[in-house]
Amino acid sequence: MSLRNLIRRDAGPAAGALARSCEDADAFADFYAAHAERVLVFFARRVLDAELALDLTSETFARALEGRHRYRGRTDEEEQGWLFAIARHLLAHYWRRGRVERSALQRLAIEVPHLADHELERVEALAGLDALRPRVVAALAGLPEDQRRAVELRIVQELGYAEVAAATGVSEQVARARVSRGLRALSQALGAATARQLEGAA
Repeated sequence: MSLRNLIRRDAGPAAGALARSCEDADAFADFYAAHAERVLVFFARRVLDAELALDLTSETFARALEGRHRYRGRTDEEEQGWLFAIARHLLAHYWRRGRVERSALQRLAIEVPHLADHELERVEALAGLDALRPRVVAALAGLPEDQRRAVELRIVQELGYAEVAAATGVSEQVARARVSRGLRALSQALGAATARQLEGAA
């Protein structure tokens, strides 16, 4: 499976693919194709960063692949609920720690490829990030200065975490934590109307 399948347009339903994948390895590819775009959009609308959303999506599916033998659901709704429970757990971990958990990716020796600019732009378009940015910029004013600066550098100026750390005179770990805390505060500050927009199809 390639992460580039995340931005393809032809993924369709794959009823019961997760349960079938325990006996049929190809069925997990069907499960992935059916749900990857929704998971990617779920993350992108919350972390406002296409590359970070791809990392989180990759770990989500790696954990689903590892844990598929423990899945006991029977319906499509249960299948999706199980997958999004993993996604929400990883998002909560990111908010707390300021970094993406990659344990399943490492155990399975899955390497997340670098996506080209046009592929990242496609992710942003899928998530509707352009429409969200004006509200995000307005909400930035309410953040503590250190978090606001870190979020501006990472999200607005699109610098890497090492560059954010260098620009703010802190370690990369601290920079990641400031960005994650700032983004979490933004999510809460954007209000009910934007929250509904953020939920979208996810």
